[in-house]
Amino acid sequence: MKKALFVLIFCTALLCSCKRIDDETVSGAETSDTVIIPMQNSETEFVSPVYGLLSEEERAVYDSICAAVKNFEEFARFDEPVSGETLRKVYKLVYAQERNFFWLSNIVYIPDNDANLLRLDYLYEKEDAELKRAELDFAASTIIGGLPENASDFEKVVYCHDKIVTGCTFSKDMPHINSAYGVLVTGYGQCEGYAAAMSLLCEKAGIPCYIVYGENSEGDSHAWNKIMLDGSWYNVDCTWDDPILQHNDPDFVRHDYLLVRDSEIEGITHFTDELYRGLPPCTGSELNYFKGSGLMFGTASDGIDSLEKQIKAAGLSGTREVEVRFDNETAYLEAMNTLFAGNGMKNIIEDINGRYGTKIRSAYKHNNDRLFIVHISLIYKSDPKV
Repeated sequence: MKKALFVLIFCTALLCSCKRIDDETVSGAETSDTVIIPMQNSETEFVSPVYGLLSEEERAVYDSICAAVKNFEEFARFDEPVSGETLRKVYKLVYAQERNFFWLSNIVYIPDNDANLLRLDYLYEKEDAELKRAELDFAASTIIGGLPENASDFEKVVYCHDKIVTGCTFSKDMPHINSAYGVLVTGYGQCEGYAAAMSLLCEKAGIPCYIVYGENSEGDSHAWNKIMLDGSWYNVDCTWDDPILQHNDPDFVRHDYLLVRDSEIEGITHFTDELYRGLPPCTGSELNYFKGSGLMFGTASDGIDSLEKQIKAAGLSGTREVEVRFDNETAYLEAMNTLFAGNGMKNIIEDINGRYGTKIRSAYKHNNDRLFIVHISLIYKSDPKV
């Protein structure tokens, strides 16, 4: 009797090379401080566009795998024999999109020929997974329960994004880092976990969202989200908005990659896997974080005025973070030159301290030259020197 052959595949390359971006090298406003910088689901069930890319046969395979994983079955069984190529493709998508099944392993054994079943592998025993699922549901429900009663969908996405970034520490070594459980329960994750957490929170909040996998410009595996607001799709990358800082600031949140268009990242910093070709493009712009928050400006003077007002408000309240984005390079470069090539930022801080009694010592700047973003982290006189 001929023995069946199996091929071991890694459905997402383990995302072992996924990494968070480092804070960019920038100068501080102070020359001596130069720094390198269970909720109810929506009544209308969201069907991921990824599912819509599948043929009728592939959808049947997808559904069978999901049903088996949900019940911790050893095998997914199919009515008709399925080719190894189809199994490989569909399993990758199940693993990527159904991240509520965080107990599903990203290693699967694919028969080398047509088969009526697929052996499944799990990261946890059923009892352990059920306990973790309850913990995850409680954590997600607690976060969503903090939303204002009349929050708009835009406000919900910003809130969920900020909760993930401030509540999670990027790690390649801690347990559960590839799942929403790691990000929302243990507080550690890498890009796959960040994307899974955002997908879960959006699902709880009734916001259409799915995960895509691909690479960054250095060829490292990466994962992020696609989110729909007001009928338009946007990209969200929580991992890249949680940068590695050389100064301790637990409240720091970057919004550079919150609700951005494909034209701003696709083929530049983010390269989507071929499996996702044919999906609706992310062309939305009206609800980009900066535009939706009234922080997008067309002139250097308007942007600088906004930063000055934000710095005053932050100084009076004891908070630290202010930011603006420009819609053109000319305005951005003019603002950067005014603020940092000379004494612009230093003069603003000294004026605010003198007029309002605030105790700001200096500031770090975190600029994004490609997206024309200036982010300032304030340093107070009571803060230890780095």
